[in-house]
Amino acid sequence: MQHLDEMMEYFEQEEETNIKEFLFRLLSKWHWFVLFGFLGFTGGYLMSEFSQPRYKMTSTLLVNEETKSLGMDQLFEGFDLGGKTNIENHILMLKSYTLNRQALENLDLKISWFRKGIFTDESLYGDYPYFIEVKGTADNMTGIDLHISQLSEQTYMLEAEGEFVNEALGLEAKGSHGVPFENEYFSFTLNKNDAFQSSEDDHYYFVFNDLNELTQSYLERLGVSLATKKADGINLSLEGSNPAREVDYMNELIRVYIDYGLSEKNRTSENTVRFIDIQLGQIVDSLSLAGQNFTDFRSKKGIVDLSQEAGLVVQKLEELESGKALAERRLEYYQNLQAYMGNTEQMKLMVAPSVVGIMDAGLNALVVKLGTLYGRKSTLSYIAKENNPSLLMLNQEISNTISSLEENLNNLLNNAEVELKSLNRRMDNIHMELASLPKTEQELINIKRRFDLNNELYTFLLQKRAEAAITTASNVSDAQVLDPARLETAEKVGPKTAINIIVGLILGLIIPLITIVLRDYFDDTIRSTEELEKDSKLPILGEIAHNNYKNEIPIVEHPRSGIAESFRGLRTNLQYLFTGESKKVIAVHSMIPGEGKTFSALNLASIIAMDNKKVLLVACDLRKPRLHYIFETENTKGLSTYLINRHNLKEIIYPTKVKNLSIVNSGPIPPNPAELIGNGEFQRFIDEIKEEFDYIVMDNAPVTLVTDGILAAKYADVNLFVLRQGYSHKNQVKFINQLAEKENIKHISMVLNDVKYSKHGYETTYGRYGYGTGYYEEDIASQRKLWHIFGKN
Repeated sequence: MQHLDEMMEYFEQEEETNIKEFLFRLLSKWHWFVLFGFLGFTGGYLMSEFSQPRYKMTSTLLVNEETKSLGMDQLFEGFDLGGKTNIENHILMLKSYTLNRQALENLDLKISWFRKGIFTDESLYGDYPYFIEVKGTADNMTGIDLHISQLSEQTYMLEAEGEFVNEALGLEAKGSHGVPFENEYFSFTLNKNDAFQSSEDDHYYFVFNDLNELTQSYLERLGVSLATKKADGINLSLEGSNPAREVDYMNELIRVYIDYGLSEKNRTSENTVRFIDIQLGQIVDSLSLAGQNFTDFRSKKGIVDLSQEAGLVVQKLEELESGKALAERRLEYYQNLQAYMGNTEQMKLMVAPSVVGIMDAGLNALVVKLGTLYGRKSTLSYIAKENNPSLLMLNQEISNTISSLEENLNNLLNNAEVELKSLNRRMDNIHMELASLPKTEQELINIKRRFDLNNELYTFLLQKRAEAAITTASNVSDAQVLDPARLETAEKVGPKTAINIIVGLILGLIIPLITIVLRDYFDDTIRSTEELEKDSKLPILGEIAHNNYKNEIPIVEHPRSGIAESFRGLRTNLQYLFTGESKKVIAVHSMIPGEGKTFSALNLASIIAMDNKKVLLVACDLRKPRLHYIFETENTKGLSTYLINRHNLKEIIYPTKVKNLSIVNSGPIPPNPAELIGNGEFQRFIDEIKEEFDYIVMDNAPVTLVTDGILAAKYADVNLFVLRQGYSHKNQVKFINQLAEKENIKHISMVLNDVKYSKHGYETTYGRYGYGTGYYEEDIASQRKLWHIFGKN
């Protein structure tokens, strides 16, 4: 349990350390955050300053709860047509594509005008620099900017810029005012508006709008919602850059919506009037002819009235014929209803059952319900897709209503047929009685019967027509406009300067943050000794500070600098690795070129020599030597010539300007460096120089490129691998670990070179040793010089 607690504490410390390291990493790049934060702040301000203003227009409608109108109860006897209004239907209508498209067409927004600006273009509405006339059948390309430049009082230059079917469209042509401009893309007439006020520097262009796209644009910006949960009110809102145009659009949409709702309410009564007018047109002629025949017959025959017996027969016959006519109309209505009830358009034309004398409350209810459902479906289908849940539920309700209506109709059809057969039998009996009367009375009865029947039907239809006309006149809209859209109430909603500045500032700060995080994520270079400690169990002897001086041996000219102190620390740590009084041989390695192997070997040898020790620096890199350039000595003899027995030890050793430090150059580059180091002569060389010097420092070739370094490493008491901060990769540490595990090279240690520090620690990482700026005396002087240059106190 104690072991588990220790592990948990270790991981918590590691997590806290990682967070601190990450914060230090961000602090070391503060200047990037300041720069990008300023750019983001400036960008947000400029966006607000030069963006086109946006305004929000609002309007409020009140939807009446009851829709019952005067005369409706007489027209639909036995059924209450009122009921509560479904406010969701009204919201759907206001958001429908059809009504919004109609509003745009009514406002004639097929063309948009703009004034060219420096950063944004100003949208014009109402007052335009030119009048454009388009023939009714002309088809102009939409979405193309047509720029107008006035050449003279009568001529202009037209330039088109845009893209059509992924093909660039370039057009430049002259035109004259009042003369049709026609080509394969456009056909219109341009006239100058002399009343329009403009300056000479103003530049204008116009665009033919695609009404489909424009309608979709308005639908996306139009907001329709309930005013409150308890009130039957609707709030409309619309945002746009041109408040006058948006106000006109909202008010026109409301007008179209009210007209549409009123026309839907009047549809039933208008269908009734239309049906009755057709019936009356057919009856008037029959009634007129029957009346004329009745009058002529009585005058010709001299008959003023019928006998009592004949009068009774006529009365019975008229009653039966009237009943038969009603039964036939009912049967015809049932048959038509049965044929039309699955057709939306035909159902809209069906009249109320009471118009034909049907007083069945159940049938009235089902017919009106079906008509209402079809109306709701027609409204909903404007904006809803086929798989919309509301539309699917509505279709299901229509299907259920049709099933109930079919069942009701089947019973009514059977009853009507039975009733009609019964009336026919009774009429046959009356005709038998009629046959026993005198012939003159029979003829008069037939003429009078036709007249009375047409007259009764004509009177009935006139009454129903009057009722339908009263219903139409008494209908009012379900919605009332409480607050129309007004310019005075337009609210400016954009651009929001504060929000744009905050967003710009945040984006500006996020850019360097993401860059640093991504760079750290994909960067597998070594940044600190802590990373080395995590990836390897080999000893890490220290860190070598970044060389800020233009000198290969800075510790000599700047002995009190930070880099000199880092080499002193390395020298001290090396003492713990040496045991006994034998001569000390240090081999300095690197994995790849550029890690600072030669620099580290040179300064390590120099710092040891400054401790009054005789040190020999040997250039064991026989392929790409550098020491002779640094010390400005000849390289005609050296290690390579010694190993082939051309020169002896004393001939290849050169003294340096550093006290107690001597060097052996590599000598001429041989064709077989690895064979020379491994031929046994190198062992004799090491044995000889051990007798002459206290310490030997070998500058070896990179071990991953050639085998020279590995061959020379077996003669060293310490093999020091140099890794460079931000340059060496972590897989190189794995390779060094493998060398140690396989014992190809013994006594391996590591050192991190070119470490940069800031007041937070590592400049490019997050070390725990943070020397701080100006810790050493010479570094303080250097910093003060920089402060003076940049005006800091």
